[in-house]
Amino acid sequence: MNIFTYLKRHSVLATAIAVIAVVVMVVAGRVAARKGGEQSAKAAARQVTLVDVAAFRQDGSSIAANGTVESVAQADLRSQVSAPVSYIAASVGDSVYAGQTILELKNADIRARLDQARAALLLAQGQSETAAVSLGSARTSATDRARDAFAALDQAIRGQIDQFLFNSSGGVSSLASRVGDIQLVDRLHASRDDLSNYFPTLKERVDALSSASTDAELFAALAQAKSALAAASTLLDDVTVALNSVSKDTSSADAAVVNGWKSTAGAAKSSISGSSSAVTAADSALRNALTSRGTTADAGIASAEAGVKSLEAELAKTVIASPITGKIAAMPLRVGELASPGTLLATVVGGQGLQVKAYVSGDDLARIVKGAPALVQGTVAGTVAAVSPAVSAASKKAEVTISVSDSDASGLVVGQSVAISIKSPKGSAAAGSYFLPIQDVQIVPGDAYVFTVDDQGRAVRRSVTLGKVQGDFVEVTAGLEDDLRIATPVYGLEDGQAVDAAR
Repeated sequence: MNIFTYLKRHSVLATAIAVIAVVVMVVAGRVAARKGGEQSAKAAARQVTLVDVAAFRQDGSSIAANGTVESVAQADLRSQVSAPVSYIAASVGDSVYAGQTILELKNADIRARLDQARAALLLAQGQSETAAVSLGSARTSATDRARDAFAALDQAIRGQIDQFLFNSSGGVSSLASRVGDIQLVDRLHASRDDLSNYFPTLKERVDALSSASTDAELFAALAQAKSALAAASTLLDDVTVALNSVSKDTSSADAAVVNGWKSTAGAAKSSISGSSSAVTAADSALRNALTSRGTTADAGIASAEAGVKSLEAELAKTVIASPITGKIAAMPLRVGELASPGTLLATVVGGQGLQVKAYVSGDDLARIVKGAPALVQGTVAGTVAAVSPAVSAASKKAEVTISVSDSDASGLVVGQSVAISIKSPKGSAAAGSYFLPIQDVQIVPGDAYVFTVDDQGRAVRRSVTLGKVQGDFVEVTAGLEDDLRIATPVYGLEDGQAVDAAR
C-alpha cells in the first residue's frame, strides 16, 4: 500500500498533519522575520553619547565649554623638513624611552655631506697642527738667532775690534791714536760706549730664553739683538773710515799691521751683517707662524666646525626621537609617504596623568581663575591648572587647561572630546539656565529640540527655549532639568529613531 492510498483512507489524519505543518511554517517565518528586523534595526541604530544636563547648568557661578583630553606629558612630533619616511622603529602602543629613535626621514644626502664636512674639519685640524709645528720651529729659530747675535757681537767687538781700536800692544799704537780727525775719534768712543750698554742686558735676555718663554719675551730679545747689531755696524763703519784715513800716512813698516786690522774689521763687518739678517729673518718667520697658527688655521677650523654643526643640526631634523618616556599614541605616516613641514609624525604620551585642553570666549575668560574646581563629562573631578592671559586674535578664544584629579579611574582616553564645567565666583548667566554645545541642540524655524533616549533605545524629542549664543554654546533657559541625560550629537537625529547610546 502506497502513501497516497493510506492518506485517502485516513483523510482526517492527513488534514490535521497538513494544518500543523502550515502553522509551524508560519510561526518559524514570523520568528525569523522578527530576528532579522531586530538585527537590521540594531545595525541601523544611530550611535550617540549620553551626557548629563547638570554638567551644563549655569547657576551664576560656572562656565561650560568643550575640550579635548590629552596626556599631561604629551609630545606631538612634527616634521621640520620635507622628506619621505625612510624607516619606522616603533608602532602605535609601543613603550619608548626619552631619546629613543622612533622614525627617520630620508637623509642619505645629508649624511654624505656631513661626512665631507667632517673630513674637511680633520684637514683643517691637521693644517693647524702643521702650523703649530711651524710655530715651534720658528720659536726655536728665534731663540737660536738671538743667542747667535750675542755670540757674534762678543766675538766681533770684544774679541777682535777691541784688540786694536783703543789698545796698544807690543810697541804698536792703537788705531784711535793714529786718527787725526778728532770728531771721528769721538764717534768711535761714543759707538763703543753704546755697545757696552747692550752687552749685559742682551746676555741676560738670551740666557733666560727657553721653550717656555712667551712670544713677547722672544720678540723682546730679537728686538734688542737688532739694536745691538745696528750699533755694532755703526761702530765698524767708523772703524773702516779710520783705517782708510791712517793707511795713507802709514809707513811701510806699519802697512802690514794696518792691512791686518782692515782684514779683521772686514771679517767682523761680515759677521755682524750676517747675524743681523738672520735675526730679521727669524723675527719675520715667528710673526708669520703666529699669524698662520692664530688666524688662518684657527679660522679654517672654526669654518669647518660650523659646517659640521650645521649639517648635524640638519640631520637631527630627520631623526625623530621621543623627548619623553611613554607610549606611542599616533603615527600617521608609513614608509615612503612624504612628510612636509608641520606634518604630524608621531604622538607620545607619558604616564603622568590626563588633562583637558579647552577654549572659552573672552567674556568667560574673565570669570575663570587658576585653581578653580571643574567637572569633566559631568562626573569627573578636575581643577583649572592654567589660564591663558589673553584671547587669540585668530580664534577669539582663550586656552584653559583642566587637570584631571584621578586619571586612572576617570574612564577618559587621550583624544576624547568632552564637556567641562568650570566653577567661578563671577556669574554672568541667569540662574537655572544651561549652556549646551550647539551640536547638542537641533534648531529648526520657530523651535529647538534636544533628544533623550527611552527604555526601548529610541530617541525622544524634547522642546527647549533658547537664549543667547556664546561662541560654540547656546543658552537654554527652559525645558531642561538636572536629572536629564541628552544625546550628542543630534545632527540628522529623528524622533523615535533607534539609537545605540554610550553612557
